[in-house]
Parts: sequence; C-alpha cells; structure tokens
Amino acid sequence: IAAGPARDFFFAASDRYEVLSETVGETTVNAYATPNLADENALALRYATDALKIFSERYGLYPYTELDVVGTPTLAGGVEYPGLVVVALSIYDPDLQFFESATAHEVGHQWFYNMVGNDQLDDPWLDEALTQFVTMMYYNDVYGVQGYAKARAGMNGRWSRLDYEDIPIGLPVAAYSDQEYGAIVYGRGPLFFEALAQEMGIETFEAFLRDYVETYKWDIATPEGLQALAEQHCECDLTALFEEWVY
Repeated sequence: IAAGPARDFFFAASDRYEVLSETVGETTVNAYATPNLADENALALRYATDALKIFSERYGLYPYTELDVVGTPTLAGGVEYPGLVVVALSIYDPDLQFFESATAHEVGHQWFYNMVGNDQLDDPWLDEALTQFVTMMYYNDVYGVQGYAKARAGMNGRWSRLDYEDIPIGLPVAAYSDQEYGAIVYGRGPLFFEALAQEMGIETFEAFLRDYVETYKWDIATPEGLQALAEQHCECDLTALFEEWVY
C-alpha cells in the first residue's frame, strides 16, 4: 500500500461490496456499497464527484489520484479520512437530505482537516465549522441560491436547538456538552464564516480561503493564523468579529 501525504489511515473490506467509478480530471472516484443499495450508491458517487469538482475549483486541486466513498455500518453519519470518506449505510436514502449533505461534508474535509490540518480537540471549529460552510457552498453551486438557503436553514436549525445561545464557536471539544457541540460548532460555526465573508467582501474572502489552503497545506493551522491571514487579505481589523463569534 502506498500513499501521498496523509494524516490518518483507514481500512474497510467486505466481500459484498460493489463499486461504481467515475473519473474527475486526474482523480478516480470510487463508491462502495452493498448490492441492495445500488441506486443509492450511484447517488453517493454523484454527490462525491460534484463536491470534488466544486471544492477543487474553489479551494485548490484535490491532492490524490483516487477518492473512495465507502458505505459502512458506522453510527456516525460520516467520517473523514485522507483520500477516503465513510458514509453510514443507514442514511443511504434518496429522500434524506442528510445523505447528500454528509457526503459533501466529508469530501470537504479533504481540504479542511486533511490538506489543512488543525488541532481537532482544541480547535474543532477550524475544520468542522469551515467544512459545514463549504457544504453550504456546495449546495449553492449545485442548486443555486435556493439550495444555499436550504442548507443554511439546516445550520441555523442546529443553533436554534439552544435558542441561539451566544456560546463561542472556538472552544475545545471538552468544553461543550454533546448538544452544545452539535449546535455551536456545526450550526453556529458555519454562520460565522458567512459573516466573515460578508465583512471581508465575497471576492476577498474567496481569495483568502484559497490562500489559506495553500499557506497551511500539509501543516497545522491555528485560529490566530486564520485571523491574521484574513486580515492580511481584507486589510482590516477583524478582532471585533472574532470576539463576537469565536472567543
């Protein structure tokens, strides 16, 4: 087994898997699922290839020649690994929006967690909240403004479970209850990046994110580094915004 730069290793095997494949540029996307989920597996492949195209165009090229989407009996909706995303077989249902959003989200982690590393215990928002935000951009690019609005409503709905409590998004994992973690990091967090984009200006923000990936590729990003790079791009002071949302 050979691989390029990678932060983790994951192995899945089953004699029941069937695979569907599609090529995107120099990358082969493989989708693995059991035979009874052939139609749903075709959807997983479509979601993953769409996400790969969108994120490569927006944030820089995907770094590997293969991307695997693997259906497993995990209790999580999805889990990210370098060059591979796990999606729970229990959500392989075309009527579930979570099937599509989880697949796109895990593909987004190939940029934010894998290429751009972070301390996932002390700074979980750097990958999870940002990946939630880029998932909203996936919906924007696939379905237009109505798709973005629907995805945004889902994030906002998570935060609403805590009645929009003003809890910082930048706390360590251990500082949140289970309910708070889902509502704040996954719900309020992506809305911070939306606010950051509005504060910086959309074009400036998009250039900043591309530079963020390039600057911290195969390195470890920090909250201070993200803020400093954003301020460099917008030539503005973002302290008040970060204090309102992050700290």
